[in-house]
Amino acid sequence: MNKKQYYKGSIASLREFWEEKGKTKSFEREYSIRLEGIKQIIKEVRPHLRGQLVLDVGCGPGLATSLFPANTRVIALDFSIWMLRSARNRIAHVVQGSAFNLPFRDSVFSAVTCLFVASDYSDKKGIFCEAKRVLQKKGLLFFSDYSLNDKHWKFKRTIRPLMGEKCNIFLEDEAFLSNMMTKAGFRVQETKRPRFTATFKLERYVGSEDEMTRLKAKNQDLWNDVQLCIKNKKIDREFILISAVK
Repeated sequence: MNKKQYYKGSIASLREFWEEKGKTKSFEREYSIRLEGIKQIIKEVRPHLRGQLVLDVGCGPGLATSLFPANTRVIALDFSIWMLRSARNRIAHVVQGSAFNLPFRDSVFSAVTCLFVASDYSDKKGIFCEAKRVLQKKGLLFFSDYSLNDKHWKFKRTIRPLMGEKCNIFLEDEAFLSNMMTKAGFRVQETKRPRFTATFKLERYVGSEDEMTRLKAKNQDLWNDVQLCIKNKKIDREFILISAVK
């Protein structure tokens, strides 16, 4: 069967980022900045995953997937072979493939999880359409990503462009995402906003004293916000978790 190629955007550049630039290991080392939020999300979805056949789309190194209930029959998919090599140490069944062209038959899975994947892509429609296709009738989609209020990405998305760099992450609010899911054929059930704090590291956002001086000159309010995080040694984080049924 010839499947529609939903997305033809930045997949090649993403592959270069994760594989040729070797970001997999650094991603694992920095996982603590999201771990508490991941745990909250998995706690919410665990009751719906027990004993079920689940597809985890965009599993990365498998750190979140490894928190699924032990009796979950999970298949973890990622487009990066380097991510999957790491995931194999945590998950029994891994598959290389695209979220926009899933290598599975229609109506196979009881649930699909898609955690912190869609923000890599400017167009998310194909992710939802493919998730619906492989889900059984009344199957569940659990979608999570960064909130627009997430201070980590607020800093990244604002500071790095001020320094003349790109920040290629595409965030949407929950209303927009829910509307896209509805158009793909899902019925949205619930939206939650897990909140937590993580350890603040200035080097994640500002590379030098010169950059800090430039930041103060260009955006005093943002500079003040960074100073507060430095003082408290913490940064506020907020995720989105949307549950939907086919």
